Amino acid sequence: MRSRTEGDHLTLFLGLLLSVCTICLLPANGEICGPSIDIRNDIREFNRLENCTVVEGYLQILLIGDKTNSANQESFRTLSFPKLTMITDYLLLFRVSGLDSLSTLFPNLSVIRGRNLFYNYALVIFEMTSLKDIGLANLRNITRGAIRIEKNPELCYLDSVDWSLIMDAEFNNFIAGNKQSKECGDVCPGIMEDNPQCIKTSFNDNYSYRCWTSNHCQKGKA
Repeated sequence: MRSRTEGDHLTLFLGLLLSVCTICLLPANGEICGPSIDIRNDIREFNRLENCTVVEGYLQILLIGDKTNSANQESFRTLSFPKLTMITDYLLLFRVSGLDSLSTLFPNLSVIRGRNLFYNYALVIFEMTSLKDIGLANLRNITRGAIRIEKNPELCYLDSVDWSLIMDAEFNNFIAGNKQSKECGDVCPGIMEDNPQCIKTSFNDNYSYRCWTSNHCQKGKA
């Protein structure tokens, strides 16, 4: 039987080990931002994401109007937050004019945890009039919650994504009112050269190559 002193030392050791492991999990060269970030009305609000590696809470991007659509498009082409890898709640995009892809904006976003959801959804993309593809090439895991992708008139590359690679339960997903598949002509990397580069899976009775854009294959679940 251990003495009380030995037990105290063991408890102290385990406590220190846990603290060290916690520190190891913190993002390097970045910040944990939050609680939650709401970006709206002005594209300059994106500077709140500068240096963020994790958004603790939700990230909402909404109501950036179309009066300056061409100016927004130019800004979004260079606006990028490569350090951001995780959102602990949900990601919501609503009526952001000029944003045609998330590929440059969040190139390394890999996890949406869904700890707290937006009406049961972890990813919401709604009425994004300029969005042509989602483009989250490094998104590997939506831990909890469904997706809602609705009323995005220019949005393609939806049928080429296998959501079962990203989430455990995709049956509550709602995808409707986007650009019709027959008008999209989605092409995964290498197919035109008869050298397909992406994995091929069966999803929704469709056995096909999986990609986010013509330049980015979809990766398997982390």
